[in-house]
Amino acid sequence: MLKLIISTLFITISFSDTLTIHPITFKTSSPNGWNAQYKTIVPFPNSNEQWSKILMVQTLKCDSLTAGDKYPCGEWDYIWSIFVDVPNGDTTEQFCLGSFVTPYGKRLELNGENGWEWIYDISEYAPILNGDLNLTVGNNQELLDLKFHFISGVPPRDVIAIENIYQHENYKYEFLADDSLLKEREIILNSKAEGFQIKSIISGHGHEGPRNCCEWDSKTHTWFIDGWQLFRWNVWTDCGNNPIYPQGGTWPFDRAGWCPGAIVDEKLFELTPFVTPGDTISIDYGIQNYYDDGEKEGTFRMTHQLISYGPPNFLLDAEIVDIISPSSQDKYSRINPNCGNPKIIIQNSGKFNLKMIDVIYGFDGKRKSFYSWIGNLGFLERDTLDLPIVSLNYFEKNTQFSVELRSPNGTGDENLKNNKLESIAEKPIVFPASFQLKINTNNINRARENSFTISNGDGKIYYSGDQYKDDTEYNYDINLEKGCYQFLFTDKLEDGISLHWWYRNSNPEKIGINGSVEFLSINGEELYTFKPDFGQELRLNFVVE
Repeated sequence: MLKLIISTLFITISFSDTLTIHPITFKTSSPNGWNAQYKTIVPFPNSNEQWSKILMVQTLKCDSLTAGDKYPCGEWDYIWSIFVDVPNGDTTEQFCLGSFVTPYGKRLELNGENGWEWIYDISEYAPILNGDLNLTVGNNQELLDLKFHFISGVPPRDVIAIENIYQHENYKYEFLADDSLLKEREIILNSKAEGFQIKSIISGHGHEGPRNCCEWDSKTHTWFIDGWQLFRWNVWTDCGNNPIYPQGGTWPFDRAGWCPGAIVDEKLFELTPFVTPGDTISIDYGIQNYYDDGEKEGTFRMTHQLISYGPPNFLLDAEIVDIISPSSQDKYSRINPNCGNPKIIIQNSGKFNLKMIDVIYGFDGKRKSFYSWIGNLGFLERDTLDLPIVSLNYFEKNTQFSVELRSPNGTGDENLKNNKLESIAEKPIVFPASFQLKINTNNINRARENSFTISNGDGKIYYSGDQYKDDTEYNYDINLEKGCYQFLFTDKLEDGISLHWWYRNSNPEKIGINGSVEFLSINGEELYTFKPDFGQELRLNFVVE
C-alpha cells in the first residue's frame, strides 16, 4: 500500500483515499487592519462520497511579513474563530468550525521555518462542507498555512445533519446568567437519525470583579433537556504543560476554556440515550449566577451545535486514534523524544463493546513487539495505553515507528483502514554514564515548590530531591548504567522558576530572580540546559549508552 504523510499524523492510506484542499499558504498575503482575518472562498468537494474523517490542519509561523504589529509573532494572545457561510435558502448561515487563541509572541519561536501545527477533527461538519463556501480564519499576527484533508472511507457513524442551537457570539456574562440571551428553545429531532450530540465551544474573557472574570474564573455550565439538568461541567483548562514554551506572557496560568497557543476546548455531550428521533425536545443552556461584585461585566465567547447521526456502521471496529510517544507531533513535544514506554490512544468505533485487542508495534526494519490489551470500551469510548518498552538497541537514529491493532475480541475487524498508524521516533539525547545535575533555586519563598526525580521506564527512582531553600545552589553527582531514563522537575504552583516580571510596576518586591537547571559533564561542560519559564514541569528522556 502506498503511504501518504498528512502533516505529522503519518496516517497510512493510499494516495487515492485522500482529497487535500489547500486554500491558504505562508505565501498568502497577511490581511491588513486591526486583528483582521483571512477571507477566501474554499472549493469543498461537491460529491456525496463518504469521508471516514475530515481534518483541518493549521500551521502558524512567526514572520516579519505579518501585518499585525512590529513583532514576527503577535505580542499578545488573540482569540479568533474559523467560520464558513453555508447557503440557507436566499441567505447564508454561519457555522463555527472551531476557535483558537494565539500564543504570546514576543521573543517566541514556533519551529522556525516549519512553523507550529494544530490539527482539528471536523468530521461532524461533513454535511455542510460542500461546494464553494466563504471561509474566515486566522488573523494577521502570524503567517497561516491551512489545509483540509478529506479521507475517504466509512466513519463510525454517518453524520446526517449539523445545526446551530445558538450561533457563535461574544456574550456578556450578566445576560447569560439572567437568561436574557440564550433562551430555552424547542428542536425537532431528525426522524432519520439514531444518535445525537451537543457540541459546545466556550471560552471566558475579561478581568472583571475580584476574581478577574471571566478569563481567570471557573464557572459551572449546564444543559437542560425538557426541564431536566442533563449535563453539568466547569469551563476551566490546565495550561501549565502547554507545549509552546516559553512564551512572552503569563501563559502557564489556568484559564476559562483556553490557553495561549491552543485550540479552545470543545465539549461533546452524547444525547442519544435520553431522546427519541422525531420527538420535539426543549433545550436550554444555563450558567451559574454572578455575584454583585462587578464580575457580570465579563464575557464568554461560545457556540453550541446539535449533530445528528445514523446508526453505527460497524459491529466490531477497533481504531488506533493517535501515537503520543514516540512521536514528532508538536502537541506532544513536552514528552518526546522518548525511549520509554510507547503511549497510544485506541477507540472502540464499533457497536459491540471492545473487550480485547492485540497490539503489534515497533520500529521499521526491526522485530515487532506484541501486547494484549483487555478492557471494556463502549461505542466511541477511548483508552490510553502504555505499552511495554521496546529494546534500547532500536534507538540508533530517527526512524519510523508503527502500531497495528489486530483481532478485536479475538475475531476479525470489519474496518481495516483505521487499524494502523505511524509516527517518527526521534532519538533521545545521549548522556555519559557519569555527569552532574546542577540546580540553582529562585527566591521569594518559591524554592519549596520544586522537586525532581531521575527514574527508569519501570518507575524505579535512582535520584531525587526536594525541600529546597531559596537562592541556593545544589549539585548532584549522577552515575547510571546503560539504559533509558527520565528526568522530571516539577513546580507545584506551575509558574516555573523564572522571575515574575509582570510585577515590575505594581509590586517590584514580588519579581524575584530566575532559577536554573542544567546537566554538566564531570569536567563542567554543558550537556543540556533548561529554560526557567516552563510552567508545570521539565521532562527530559535520555539514554546512557
